[in-house]
Amino acid sequence: ANGWDSYFYLVQIKSLEETGQMHSPEASLFYPYLQLFYWLAGDYVLAMKTGVAVLCGIFTLLLCRRSQSLPLLGAWSLFSPQLTYFAAQYPKNLLGLVLFIAFVRSLDWAFSKQRAWLVLPAALLIINYFGHRMMFGLAIGYLIVWLLLTFKNTLPSISKSTMIKVLVALGIAMAAFVLAGQFFPGLAHVLDFERLSGTLSWQPQFAPWSFVQTFGLERIGGWWIFEIAIVTVWWIGGLILWRNRKGISNPALFWLCSLMLFPFLEWSLTGLAWRMFLVFVLLVPLSFDFENVPKKASLAFFILLAAASFFSWKSYAPALQDPDYALYKKITKNVQAQFSESSATDAELIIAHNALAEYFTFSTGTDAMPWLPEYQVDSSRLWRIAAGVQGQTL
Repeated sequence: ANGWDSYFYLVQIKSLEETGQMHSPEASLFYPYLQLFYWLAGDYVLAMKTGVAVLCGIFTLLLCRRSQSLPLLGAWSLFSPQLTYFAAQYPKNLLGLVLFIAFVRSLDWAFSKQRAWLVLPAALLIINYFGHRMMFGLAIGYLIVWLLLTFKNTLPSISKSTMIKVLVALGIAMAAFVLAGQFFPGLAHVLDFERLSGTLSWQPQFAPWSFVQTFGLERIGGWWIFEIAIVTVWWIGGLILWRNRKGISNPALFWLCSLMLFPFLEWSLTGLAWRMFLVFVLLVPLSFDFENVPKKASLAFFILLAAASFFSWKSYAPALQDPDYALYKKITKNVQAQFSESSATDAELIIAHNALAEYFTFSTGTDAMPWLPEYQVDSSRLWRIAAGVQGQTL
């Protein structure tokens, strides 16, 4: 399987299939989605790969518009090395991104229809809650920005009674959100705000440049650099042309993307700024308008992007960007061989490196985790996988 977290998801699905319950309870829609592909494929790893590929296809489809003779955004998505990497490393986040774009599209569409059609974006916002917590937060942020930009001229004329009704509705929605967090494990919860502590830094950074510096040119490649550079220039051009609003089809999404590059977020490979940047690159093109691109230019861009997509996917290099699962497979077999030669077959818990722990759990059925447990474990049944240790070490 691809990505650092893939075997965590596979452990969940395997446990669900074999025991009827999840290894770590989580009410995300991602797991029934993967379960569907497991029933079709009959193999856990193939189910993951197929399910993620279908999500990429849905993402690309959502970017296309009927009004365009050629789906330039769809071709851009097909070309995108960022999407390839994002899908492999963050498949659950990709599901949340698909649901987020569906919400964005539905809000603009429903607002132009009768009031009853607003049920659709409301339903999609609720579904977003069960998709991915960060993307649900972005959906809430988008809704706020969209409302402010859409009704900024009518806000002063809103009556006091209407304002009270709106505030009551928001209060009920917030109460429902807090209540839902008590019943649905692993989803967005008010306690998640505690996880944001330490995400701010007094030292400013620019995420596109930070990404290239941190990840390294050898792990990015030319096609991926090209995409990041084009999207960044695209966004900067949008800031310059904002007053004229030339080419910006979704101002709310454009400003939400701008907030994702907040310079005082602490930069790290596992931090919020990192995740925001990955989503930023995928969402920025969606906020621009390609309706007025000349037909010949549109056809040329479409052909070039479609042709480049046969090469750009190679920017994702598992040997450089993924855990060494081939090595983990050997280690797992060696550990199992040692277990069969000793009295350690009843090991209750194995301590191992993060991705190795998930792979080991999936392959053997014995629990493994990258830190000491909070519960009590008999020391004779608690083992650790380490290098260079001769014999049994307690």
